[in-house]
Amino acid sequence: MPALRLVVRCACGAWLLAWALIAGGAPAPATARWFNRDLVTFRAPLYGNTPEMRARATEANLARIVDLPGQATLQSQPVPQGVVILAGGQLVTVLTPADCNALGNETLPELRDRTVARMQVALAAAEQARLPQRLLAGAAWALLATAIAIGVLWGLRWCSRRMRRRVDGWVQQRVQQLRSVSARQLLLGLVTSARSLGRLVGWLVVLVVLEEWLRFVFGRFPYTQPWSAAMGGWIGERVARFGRGVLEALPDLFTAALIFLAARLVVQAVRIVFDGVASGRFQFVGIDQPLAEPTRRIITVVIWLFALAMAYPYLPGAETDAFKGLSVFVGLMVSLGASSIVGQAASGFTLLYSRTLMVGDVVRVGDTEGLAIQIGLFTTRLRTPLGVEVSIPNNVVLAGELRNYSRDPQGPGLWLESALTIGYDAPWRQVHRLLLQAAAATDGALADPPPHVVQSELGDVAVRYVLRVRVVEVERRWQVRSALHAHIQDAFNAAGVQIMSPNYEGDPEQAKVVPKAHWEGRPAPASDET
Repeated sequence: MPALRLVVRCACGAWLLAWALIAGGAPAPATARWFNRDLVTFRAPLYGNTPEMRARATEANLARIVDLPGQATLQSQPVPQGVVILAGGQLVTVLTPADCNALGNETLPELRDRTVARMQVALAAAEQARLPQRLLAGAAWALLATAIAIGVLWGLRWCSRRMRRRVDGWVQQRVQQLRSVSARQLLLGLVTSARSLGRLVGWLVVLVVLEEWLRFVFGRFPYTQPWSAAMGGWIGERVARFGRGVLEALPDLFTAALIFLAARLVVQAVRIVFDGVASGRFQFVGIDQPLAEPTRRIITVVIWLFALAMAYPYLPGAETDAFKGLSVFVGLMVSLGASSIVGQAASGFTLLYSRTLMVGDVVRVGDTEGLAIQIGLFTTRLRTPLGVEVSIPNNVVLAGELRNYSRDPQGPGLWLESALTIGYDAPWRQVHRLLLQAAAATDGALADPPPHVVQSELGDVAVRYVLRVRVVEVERRWQVRSALHAHIQDAFNAAGVQIMSPNYEGDPEQAKVVPKAHWEGRPAPASDET
């Protein structure tokens, strides 16, 4: 029990002590501000008056003293409490040692001198503000400064328009002289960038003119003079800080520039090497012509990423939290938004390095068949036999079924297949002979290796024959296939053998063939002329 009582007493005592400290803590400092100027900061109460009450009383005393006739003169007298400040024999305020800035090791004489100087400036400004001639002079100077600022801005606009017309005329002449489209685009791009930079510089000049005009106008009136001084100090501080930052960053910028310059030189050397590989002058570590360009791109990207990682610590602001946060944010956006793009690029490189598909190959991707004209970083472009250009994403090409008709172990070219069904009543030897006869009559079909016929299926009511013909000119496969089908129809019609493709439901009374006399068909009826 005695121990419990001791604990309770200690807890109550601690609570009472904390409440006393909170309730009886030091009051907040207050600053006396009069005529738009800070005079003195009170940090301690005096005779029951809080710092806030002392600050307001000081302001009221100055306002009352200024309204009295004559010009008030500031004086200070020592008293037991500290220092009394008088203006024209009237009490303004009392400074105590507790009002000194202890953190700055300020003494009472220093506080007195600074307060008297500030009050003297404020009183002089208040006295000048009451003079009509001072107000009229300030208004006249303000009007003159406004007219000069308007003239400067108008002159800047006139000069910019005149310069723009001259630049546009010069650019138009140069564009007409240039014959290369790329050179024209480069010139127009440079001109557009120069115009954007010129507009930025123009707006900066306008802001500087407006700032100087406003600072000059504020300086003509006693009440707003502190604002003018604050603007000048703020601009000077920013310029000085910017200059110091530039000087401090020059060594790091020079180091980063050297790193990027070295990376550029290495990239140029890599370009020269792989240009030689692409032209066929030599080979480099087993890389042939088709792989030269994609390999160069990969190495170039790796070099620049390595250079950026090396130069990153030397970039201005790289160690700041804002720069780090922005880097993380950009990296997160790229990671989330570019996943499909990275997948497309990886699929493109896989197609190139696996040699599944090469430019010039005739392939079939899904339902699209055509000639591969480009294997890009993200898409593969095919040109169909009808001349239509189709772009297919690389991941679709890699994930789906890809048939390459240009890859044949027997050499260049491909085998064309034409399937048809013939009834059992037609001798198969005759069918073979007719199909080979049609193949021999087809222009573009090779005789060596010779065409051949395969009976791929014995159906319920018909036999399925497949004629295979070798074609060297892969890009003409559709024309050769069309001519082959036409000769097959002619051969079977001449022999009176019915082609039963694609469907068969029953034997007709007469064979479905076209007599030779009707092969050309009936002429189209002549249109009536009106």
